[in-house]
Amino acid sequence: MKTSLIIISVLLVLCVFLPFIIFIYNGTKNTSSIKKQAKLLIQNNGITYAHKEIWRKNFIGISNDNKIITYIKFNSDKSNIIDNINSNDIKQCNIIKNYNNGANKVPYLKSLGLEFIYKSSTSPNLIITFFNVDDDLSEDFELQRIEKWQALIKNIISEPQITKMAS
Repeated sequence: MKTSLIIISVLLVLCVFLPFIIFIYNGTKNTSSIKKQAKLLIQNNGITYAHKEIWRKNFIGISNDNKIITYIKFNSDKSNIIDNINSNDIKQCNIIKNYNNGANKVPYLKSLGLEFIYKSSTSPNLIITFFNVDDDLSEDFELQRIEKWQALIKNIISEPQITKMAS
């Protein structure tokens, strides 16, 4: 009787805690896989980054010379989206927030993006998505992240370009 009680107790404890352990393991495995992919793509890119950040399935970085902004979105089908943006071509950087009304008229954040407006009118504006409710179930400090990157990029854009004059 005592051994059957112990066996049932152990099985019950395993049934409760095992799913949590599996979710945590899979989450860390996916995160480390994305970090490895990002490191490999960055090394192949040949650019060294002064500022860089990896979150969920995204990478953003600014090169040491503040000329290149790189954004990588890792897709599950291995077709990665890579954007190398020249900071000299950017006129403005804006945060775009899209809200939807829920069932009980409470607005919720649908998407969050960083829009790059180019100096030339022939180039279409580029929007980098930091958060989309269709891809991610909950926001994970993306608002603070996007504000940080907007400030960094605005500093790069507003820096005066030093040109050498010939004597």
